[in-house]
Amino acid sequence: MHLTHPIAPYQGIAPEDCFFVTNDQMIEMGMGSVTLFYQPEMYPEAPLHIYMQLDSQPAGRNLLFGALLARAEQLRAQAPNLRGRLFTQIAPEDWDLNGFYTKAGFKMDDSEDLYHFGLPGWPARAPVNCNYASVPLKTPQDVQAFLQRMNAYRITPLDAEFLGRCMGMEHFLAIGYYRGGNAVCEALFTGEGQNVTLVSLYVRADYRRQGFAKAIIGAASDILRPRGVTQISTRIYSRNAAQVALMRAAAGKKIRSVALLPGISI
Repeated sequence: MHLTHPIAPYQGIAPEDCFFVTNDQMIEMGMGSVTLFYQPEMYPEAPLHIYMQLDSQPAGRNLLFGALLARAEQLRAQAPNLRGRLFTQIAPEDWDLNGFYTKAGFKMDDSEDLYHFGLPGWPARAPVNCNYASVPLKTPQDVQAFLQRMNAYRITPLDAEFLGRCMGMEHFLAIGYYRGGNAVCEALFTGEGQNVTLVSLYVRADYRRQGFAKAIIGAASDILRPRGVTQISTRIYSRNAAQVALMRAAAGKKIRSVALLPGISI
């Protein structure tokens, strides 16, 4: 087996962060990459994250994994004072990779889960000195500013094309609470018929535990209920305590795990 780097960035990934594994006949057996990013808003206790992608036939998997792990350690060394996590993503039904990562020391302690909950009846009241308004999205600059704010609180970023599809649906709704012209909390909903999806919601770190998340969902429910909407769907990460608590408050029902996110602390 042999390891090589691409000679140029591969799908936006730097050559040194990407590996190909080939057999002795130079037939490609798999590829993998690592991506470093910071997520202090979602996980302030461990803001450094390294995502590992590994797609390989079993014969080349161990060699590729070792190379990716070594590169992840180099990236991790760039921020020695920050706690972090190395993780990957697998399908819930992929028992082969589940066993592989478990044997490698990864913990199956995180997942992306789909929840359903009915429109809550709690009041749409936020703390004082905040203005409630629709998110301005009239210009490309407005759109990019909104996406930038949202993506600061997400692992998988939203883009303008996706937002455009959301805006074309019956129940598109982008609302927020603002103080002094600055966003404190914003949420994005979209959907058709009786169902909407809560695509994304964030509360600035310095305004958390003040009821903003519940308030903005309550405000959206007041708008959506007269339109005939009865159910909200959303996806949360099981390691994110705030998201889990919000689903508990909304009497949300877990439908299924969409993906498992095995990882290790680094």
